[in-house]
Amino acid sequence: MREGKPSLTAAIVAAARAIAPRRRDPHASNLIDGPLQGVVRAVAERPRLREVCRRASLGLVDHIALRTAAIDAELEAAIADGITQVVLLGAGLDARAWRSTGPEVRVFEVDHPDTQRFKRSRAPSIGAPTYVPVRFGQERVADALENAGHDADARSFWIWEGVTMYLPRAAVTDTLEQVAERSAVGSRLAVTYVTDHGPPIPALERVVQTGFRALGEGLEATYRPHEMAALMDTQGFSVVSDRGSDEWSQDWGGDPRWAGVLLGGERLCVAEKT
Repeated sequence: MREGKPSLTAAIVAAARAIAPRRRDPHASNLIDGPLQGVVRAVAERPRLREVCRRASLGLVDHIALRTAAIDAELEAAIADGITQVVLLGAGLDARAWRSTGPEVRVFEVDHPDTQRFKRSRAPSIGAPTYVPVRFGQERVADALENAGHDADARSFWIWEGVTMYLPRAAVTDTLEQVAERSAVGSRLAVTYVTDHGPPIPALERVVQTGFRALGEGLEATYRPHEMAALMDTQGFSVVSDRGSDEWSQDWGGDPRWAGVLLGGERLCVAEKT
């Protein structure tokens, strides 16, 4: 976290969505500020410059594009199945409330109060989510959602994207317990996590670790797919799918080969409350 602002990683994810190879998030550039916003606005409508940024990111733009497309596809399937509540945990600068849901779906965004103040000053007011400010580690997510009007008796679609790798295992387990507490049978959870399978070029492993520490969010924990499945099972969730970037949707135009250069160990687990 930056004082009074979202984390740098949240801003970088939004920037990557704004310059993705194919589909692009039309709201992303408005949700970031400073020099990064200037770069994004300068290249967003220039395909050749977007391609330069894409390559310069060593596949990070492609990775975010694929991950976004994969989660969007799961979200769209859940809404088509009749789920009308969406909860974004650690929402950051995500714009799904405006670009991926309709008026029949209620979206709850859970994040730090500073992040939400910054976001609300830039995001559209029409179609806005229900903001649920939570100081993680000091306040319970489950209690905050109940106070915000989340219905624990109705099915929810939970999105926990790009967060678990920064948290100790105990914090991940505690959050999953609270998610289970607020999940009716048939609710679904889409959570990303990092495995111990690092970049294909060993020398890049140190680059990745150093980069995240420089951004103020060092990587805390990794999981293997069977460990994540066991963790889900303890909370009453059954894994429906667990895929890596080489299997994610390419709707936003990312290339799986580039996506695996730095973050090839990140996977998306989708599970259902049974």
